[in-house]
Amino acid sequence: MDVLTLEITGLAHDGRGIARLPGDDGTGERGMVAFVSHALPGQVVRAELTRRRGRFWEASAKTLLRPAPDAVPPLCPHHDQCGGCPLQTMPYAAQLGWKRTLALDSLERIGGFGRPLLEDMLPAVLPSPALAASRNKMEFAFGQADEDSGSLLLGLRRRNGRGVVPVPGCVLLPPDALHMVDAACARARACGFAAHRPRARREGGANRAGGGFWRFLVLRRGLAGNMRSPRWWATCITSPGSAEQRAAVRALGHDLLAKFPRLAAFIHEERARDDALAQGQKRVLTLNAHGHEDPQAALLHLPLGGRLFGLDAASFFQTNTAAAQILARLCGELLPPPSWGDMPEDGARGLLDVYCGAGAPGLLVAGDYARLLGLEADRSAVLLARDNARLQGHGHCRYQAGDAARLLHAQGMRPGQWHSVLLDPPRAGLDPRVFDALQKLAPRRILYISCNPATLARDAALLRRDFCLRALAAVDLFPHTPHVECLSLWQAKKPGRLFP
Repeated sequence: MDVLTLEITGLAHDGRGIARLPGDDGTGERGMVAFVSHALPGQVVRAELTRRRGRFWEASAKTLLRPAPDAVPPLCPHHDQCGGCPLQTMPYAAQLGWKRTLALDSLERIGGFGRPLLEDMLPAVLPSPALAASRNKMEFAFGQADEDSGSLLLGLRRRNGRGVVPVPGCVLLPPDALHMVDAACARARACGFAAHRPRARREGGANRAGGGFWRFLVLRRGLAGNMRSPRWWATCITSPGSAEQRAAVRALGHDLLAKFPRLAAFIHEERARDDALAQGQKRVLTLNAHGHEDPQAALLHLPLGGRLFGLDAASFFQTNTAAAQILARLCGELLPPPSWGDMPEDGARGLLDVYCGAGAPGLLVAGDYARLLGLEADRSAVLLARDNARLQGHGHCRYQAGDAARLLHAQGMRPGQWHSVLLDPPRAGLDPRVFDALQKLAPRRILYISCNPATLARDAALLRRDFCLRALAAVDLFPHTPHVECLSLWQAKKPGRLFP
């Protein structure tokens, strides 16, 4: 592979640096773009070209020749090896500036919006209140010190690879949680079972065999029952195991519960798919703080918008508790109560909450509407949403489990039935069938919460046909990464219009 000296001038949405290839030395065409892993704006690096893909190339920085002029020391001692927080050496104000640029660039280039309008709507990305120890959930992966027979490791993914790096000094969690990780690794290592290796395709089409038992240890912090001080929940995810292997996981759970008084529960889940997702498919065991089997011990509570939301240890919820409060406040500000003058002719004042999860943030504004319907694919999340609505006194809220697009088309809903729509899709954005259904429903306004500016921009290009972009906001829930959470408010161009 060719090795080039490159000056990094920009940042891509996935955190890679952007450089222009020299083009005058025979290695590339003048003006070709290179996406460079492990490189940040302002740096000069020696990089190895790894792939040529038509109009752009990919490269990996190997040597830092000149740091960025405004570079700061990394917060974490594992910064050079771990892939978790690639923007650490960038001043936080610069991180926020680049996140704003990424959002604006996507909406301009993909969404087709004018830059001046976007810049007026989004003057800044709101910062995270905390830059360290900010996470209420972390997923640690098991791995081997070497691919064949090395000792068991437990940590985070290595930069530019699936290898695992132990991170005893990680700044994202407090020390007590990191001690729990070390203890879990030592106990699992003593059992003698190997870490899971997902099946991977090598060059030439050959497959590397998967296999192995240990997969992930997921730590989550929340509130248990009436306790005011936070507790931890530990979920160990493995491949389907034998009776001996399941017994080993149970012993691991008892050991952690005995050593760490702040551990509220230990959960064992199995995943049969040969992939690298930290998501269990079958729950095998739940031990409460006393080491007794108790399925209810997996329940925890997290605060949002002045309320507590009940969750399962495996539920999706924002992982930055303090920054999530900013997100909740923005939802209320961007989606104020509908006024009587803005009501549809039939007086309907309903909120349709698509991809509702365990009920947040829809329940934060539910009191402003006569009825709420939440749609969510995860059946366990729907049960939690129903419980959260009941405990918060919202008897007018209903929830249904299933594919959102199918449910929307099967409801037989009429245009104008829903005054407002709340959308909080996964990173992939809206299913086109969901957009088609929403267009027919003709809501007055839509609040779209997105964790991916690129898919938000793609969907915005469709939304703008029948809706006007009225407001745009962004919050940093993941400091030191390129991720940014965006909120956009859309209003029907012609109130009361029934879209075809």
